[in-house]
Amino acid sequence: MLRSRLTLLLSGAILCAVAVPASAQQKASVKSPKKAVQAVTEREANPAGPFARLSFVQRDSIIEHTRNLLGVKYKWAGLNPLKGLDCSGIVKYVFAKLGVELPHHAAALAKMGDPIAKDTAEMQPGDLLVFGKGKRISHVGIYVGDGKMIHASSSAHHVVETEVVKYRPAGGLQWKGVRRIVGIDSTVIENDPEPTPPAR
Repeated sequence: MLRSRLTLLLSGAILCAVAVPASAQQKASVKSPKKAVQAVTEREANPAGPFARLSFVQRDSIIEHTRNLLGVKYKWAGLNPLKGLDCSGIVKYVFAKLGVELPHHAAALAKMGDPIAKDTAEMQPGDLLVFGKGKRISHVGIYVGDGKMIHASSSAHHVVETEVVKYRPAGGLQWKGVRRIVGIDSTVIENDPEPTPPAR
């Protein structure tokens, strides 16, 4: 009699132990789509723009990667800094370093992300400046802050840094707009550690 009661109690305990994880799994599967969406909207790099968010460190790495290309020779359709880059090749190369895949075509880049005012006070490092004639977009540069952009110049034959307001593209191209492929995430900024003051 005692043995049968013990057997019943043990089997009941085993059933409960199996049932709890199953119900927890069910709850987790209900919540997981929300978490996945949250992860995409808060962190994932999205070439369409609105959900791509960077920390200050990542933003600074855009500037660093772009500046490291200064002096690289211009090569039409170039994607490799060792062999040469064209204007959209720089954009593709720099953003790939952050895990953001972009097309190697200025006109396609001009349709991506969000439009931003053509105003250096509104622009952020990493914004793309697009240039063209009429409706055709044929040139792109990366804004690096302080009123300057970096781009592959076919007339200078290499990658250069230029003041945006003074830039006069060859061939009568006009500044058509600014596109924000990535933005600075204010929640990430708030959590960024304060810079440590230098030791005295």
